[in-house]
Amino acid sequence: MLTRISRAVGRVAIGRIALVPVVLLAATTGCLESGRSLQWQDDDAAPLTTSAFARDTLGEQQLVTMLRGVLRDMPEATDTLATGAPLPVIEMPPAPNLALGDLSAPLDSMRCDGSLRLESTPRGDVAVWWSARVKDRVHLLAAWRDANQPDSARMWRGPIYVDTLDQGSSDARDVSSGGAVGCNRPAPGLSVDAVNGYVHVSYALVGPEGPGIFYAHQMDPRASFEPPIPIVYGERLGTARVGSDGELVAVAYEDPNSGTRPRIALAVSRTAGHIFEGRVTVNAGLNPASNPFVVTQGRALVVGWMEAPPTGGDTTFLRRRAVTR
Repeated sequence: MLTRISRAVGRVAIGRIALVPVVLLAATTGCLESGRSLQWQDDDAAPLTTSAFARDTLGEQQLVTMLRGVLRDMPEATDTLATGAPLPVIEMPPAPNLALGDLSAPLDSMRCDGSLRLESTPRGDVAVWWSARVKDRVHLLAAWRDANQPDSARMWRGPIYVDTLDQGSSDARDVSSGGAVGCNRPAPGLSVDAVNGYVHVSYALVGPEGPGIFYAHQMDPRASFEPPIPIVYGERLGTARVGSDGELVAVAYEDPNSGTRPRIALAVSRTAGHIFEGRVTVNAGLNPASNPFVVTQGRALVVGWMEAPPTGGDTTFLRRRAVTR
């Protein structure tokens, strides 16, 4: 199947090329922090909720809705991100097309509990989840249900392989803080772009080259996902979520290299996920940070996360705004 990579000025090498786990802090990281590509609109993080409200009562969708409210108030959210020259058409293998049932979620008897993520779009429904394998390994799978089919034929189709390189516990490097083994890992992040229909996925696993945070996308539901891109390698595997709006794609993640004071970091792409320009730290507070979210629109993005005092106390949901150039 032919897929056009539109609006990208360059392209990373296909596949994972790292041989040992390293921190991918590219030279462009300074570019992000200096404001030439990403400019923070807040000097410090701002609380979005009272601590009591954030502690136990808000679900993921409610937190995202709150962040989108902040995003809509940013003038840059109505801008259009400048695009580069298109790249040539490349051929991608077709995605598997097996029927996976017509229920609310695709059938998979090996699905890890709590890992399923679903999004509905005008084009159809998208699902992504972890599926258990032998030796505490997992595969990251996806499926698609076409909205244009009659109800009697609206079957989930797949499974579409996102990443099958997880090494489990038998031959993986020693991952500190318990690591992510088998189904004991954060659910993947999912964003289906409303502008171009691309499916964006972020996640953590132990690959052959080491543990890390990864990203992959699918440009056409009939085609396979493009090979995963490493966002960062590190020993602590945590939550990673992705937001997208056309050319602007952002991955917010628990920094696996932040030592004893966990913090949130951000990777930004202005080429619809084909190239990530660098990695930047979002928060610099004293409290451990976790559970990141990110939403994007136009040239604007908002990152949200949870913080709790290390000595105990209320959890607070914080946010920070930024714009791209």
